[in-house]
Amino acid sequence: MKKSAFRKLIVDEIDDAAGNILTTGTLSDDIALGRLKIFLSLRRTLDSKTTPEDVGVWDALNDIFRLLSVLNSEETIFSRLEV
Repeated sequence: MKKSAFRKLIVDEIDDAAGNILTTGTLSDDIALGRLKIFLSLRRTLDSKTTPEDVGVWDALNDIFRLLSVLNSEETIFSRLEV
């Protein structure tokens, strides 16, 4: 998938999660906030504006996906994106 198309999907997910916070109850707010945090981190990473927390989140997720054999030892979540 092209990075630009992937970023557009992420922005749509951010808008959806933010919309859920505005229109639903407390339990749904917490779920939407969890999704929003991940999608915002992903957008910052795609835009090369990572925070130290973002680096830790994606490093941990890469490790988990490698342990589960979803990614090989040379791949990252982002290595499959086309520029």
